[in-house]
Amino acid sequence: MLTIISETAAVIYMKLSQGFQNKLNAAIAIMAYVLGFIFLTLALKYLPVGIANAIWAGASTVLVALLGVYLFKEQLTIIQVISLILIVMGLVGLNIEKTSVDS
Repeated sequence: MLTIISETAAVIYMKLSQGFQNKLNAAIAIMAYVLGFIFLTLALKYLPVGIANAIWAGASTVLVALLGVYLFKEQLTIIQVISLILIVMGLVGLNIEKTSVDS
């Protein structure tokens, strides 16, 4: 979870940095990425690398897209919404498979 939150924060702060014009937001973005890699490295002690990366990338993609709509008033097309739903379905599937294998 911390990896996903860090990645999401990094991307949002990159947007807020306005192409590194806002140095504070750029620095926060860099720090969030560093934290994300630290948390991912720790998570990889317990999770398969492919599954961990898929969950990290997929979940942060969905969160960034939703925050883009909420914070920056970005628009999503119906195809983009459907695609995000498919990502969520894939994440659920990955976690169901992991849970059933662990049992």
